[in-house]
Amino acid sequence: MNNPIYLLTFVAALGSGLVAGIFFAFSSFIMKALARVPPAQGIAVMQSINLTVLNVWFFAVFFGTGACCLVLGISSLFRWEKPGAGYLLVGSLLYLIGTIIVTIACNVPLNDALAAVDPSSTDAGRMWTDYLKKWTAWNHLRTGAALAATALFIVGLCRAASPFDFARAKASSPAMSTTSSHKPEDWPRQFVEHFNAGDLDAVMSLYEPEARFVTRSGETLVGRDAIRKVLGGLIEAKTQFQSRVVRTSIVGNIAQLYTDFEGTRVDDAGKTIPVRNKAIEVLRRQPDGSWKLIMGDPNARE
Repeated sequence: MNNPIYLLTFVAALGSGLVAGIFFAFSSFIMKALARVPPAQGIAVMQSINLTVLNVWFFAVFFGTGACCLVLGISSLFRWEKPGAGYLLVGSLLYLIGTIIVTIACNVPLNDALAAVDPSSTDAGRMWTDYLKKWTAWNHLRTGAALAATALFIVGLCRAASPFDFARAKASSPAMSTTSSHKPEDWPRQFVEHFNAGDLDAVMSLYEPEARFVTRSGETLVGRDAIRKVLGGLIEAKTQFQSRVVRTSIVGNIAQLYTDFEGTRVDDAGKTIPVRNKAIEVLRRQPDGSWKLIMGDPNARE
């Protein structure tokens, strides 16, 4: 998850949570309190509330969150392979439909009808009873929708990359050296973390510019650009890995890892199939103490 999307999700989570809290207050005690007073007083107070709520602060939170959800929902369709994209899409739809559209289509017309009621009229009590029942029912729905959207945005944030990963989003970024591992055994873990997150730039930052990569057919690819195409194809196939370092050998600034990779990918027919590799990676210690791959053969031990 890149920086703008992460920030939009964070804002959407805060906004939908705040809106859910406002609506929850009405469902849990405000409407109940209004129902306990004489209808003329309840109508007058609710009419006042419906006028007072039309202010810039409420609109900023209510519709500002909706704008974030609209952007998140659309962007999720183009970032479906990214971790957390599904949660962002469903959360956005819940807020837009279950909160904004329900408010506009259901609660607002009831408010408009109540605004035309004379609290002292003879039929005010009957209209007030009907209003309380219908308005509160719709409010329960939009409260649940906003709360569910909040939960989904939080899950989406957890599934996506940490904001601290933004510093290493580019392979050429100077911040890479501050987050790189100083133990060769951590190289597979970093590879899997970035690869599963779909962050191809961060993955390629773990390779030396002229690194070698041996394909299953035995062809040796040279350089990041050639390797990037292969790994990018695996990411597009929704490949997910777990790694386990079996053995490490270190001689000076060179380390050789024996690593088992297990996971899944999606084939052209949409079927999930298992993936297993018994790899050998040769790493070189960099001047900053980090380790980068100079030669990798995913199938060397098969």
